[in-house]
Amino acid sequence: MNRRALLLGTAGLCASLAGCASGGDAAEGSTASTGTETGTASPTATGTSRRPRLVGRSFTPVRADACSADGGALASETETGVSVVGCVTGATDCSIARLARADYDAASDTATLVVETVERADAENCAESPVVRGYEATLRFESGLPGRAVVVHDDADGRREVARIDMDA
Repeated sequence: MNRRALLLGTAGLCASLAGCASGGDAAEGSTASTGTETGTASPTATGTSRRPRLVGRSFTPVRADACSADGGALASETETGVSVVGCVTGATDCSIARLARADYDAASDTATLVVETVERADAENCAESPVVRGYEATLRFESGLPGRAVVVHDDADGRREVARIDMDA
């Protein structure tokens, strides 16, 4: 019994490897003829395109020494996603930068990063003077990169798009 299962498994492996080496149509035919389950082999054997998938995000407040008063951002493409360095404006000196949203919309093939300023929960006696807060953020993807990345700031200056990049396909 075990020898028969081993031989069937080996034959199925050889047939699937031969199908991969000879082209997509042969791979589909060999999978069907060996009687293996098509539920697990079909998505990869047919070559269907896979959409990028957001698998990680990070956000780190940083010193605002290099920030300008207009609170912009610089987004750049990395090997695995998007890297953003930016500055947001707070209404008081108790304002902090915070990641409000980071997501990927498959329909528009767009990754969106929204950074906001909020008052610290333990804030007391905050001076009513504008302050600039710096941050670094990254979005990490699997199965490719999105077609576009957009950075939005929601701070003392209102909600606005501050950076947009079109990624290489």
